[in-house]
Amino acid sequence: MEIKVLFLDLDGTTLTNDQVHVSERNMNAIQKAIDKGIQVVPCTGRVLDMFPPQLLNMKGIRYCITSHGARAFDRDTGRTLYENLITPADSLKICRIIEGNGIYAEIAAQNTIFLERAVDEKLDEMPVPAHHIWYIKDEHCQLAVDSPGEYLLSHGIGIEKVNIYGIPEAMQESLYIQLTDTGCIKHTREEVKPDLEFSSRTLDKEQAAAAVLKELGVSPEECMIIGDSSSDLDMIKKVGFGVAMGNAPDFIKDQAKAVAPRNDEDGVASMIEAYLL
Repeated sequence: MEIKVLFLDLDGTTLTNDQVHVSERNMNAIQKAIDKGIQVVPCTGRVLDMFPPQLLNMKGIRYCITSHGARAFDRDTGRTLYENLITPADSLKICRIIEGNGIYAEIAAQNTIFLERAVDEKLDEMPVPAHHIWYIKDEHCQLAVDSPGEYLLSHGIGIEKVNIYGIPEAMQESLYIQLTDTGCIKHTREEVKPDLEFSSRTLDKEQAAAAVLKELGVSPEECMIIGDSSSDLDMIKKVGFGVAMGNAPDFIKDQAKAVAPRNDEDGVASMIEAYLL
């Protein structure tokens, strides 16, 4: 069956190991797929503002799925096709647990990142991940507010996801329990760690993808997905042609129709060239 839509994970898949850039070969292959009429849809845990500029500026990338499926939208019209957010009221509960502790937390909402102002003022002391520095520190694209929770509630904004980095050991278990006990979140990794990532309890990336496919009038059987992580697994199993990266865990490779070379070996380009061009 002809492939009409290509879903592309970013980190560990389309991006190089620095998690900032797309290789020249991958860029050329993606553009050739677009020029052939294939809809290329980034499908990632990132918010839109944290997409590499190379992809944001690429002609022909119209639809995006962000924050592990919390949002799907049409860039050309600005229209949201699907969203699964933590409610503004629950967002306030979550932020109240985090705020005032000097914890570095990236709160994803409305396609960007919110930071607590007290944290933003001490960014040089914060454990900003190396691949986020270009966005958070160099470009200063984030929005710093006194209280993210109060801001989100007053503006009727729901959280897409939250990443917390470098939690002091003495606070890790308590913070994990408090956040879990809100009953409104789903952890990406269910364990107490220095870093946490979580989204809405009902998050479902497949539903976000289904909204895009409905808009395009395309069936899952007419799609390819290339990914490397557990968040990609359900789609790898269910679309017409699911591809696992060479750097993916074996349990993901076992469910894929093909295994690509690693992300640092232009695996995305290899699959596009072999199966789509």
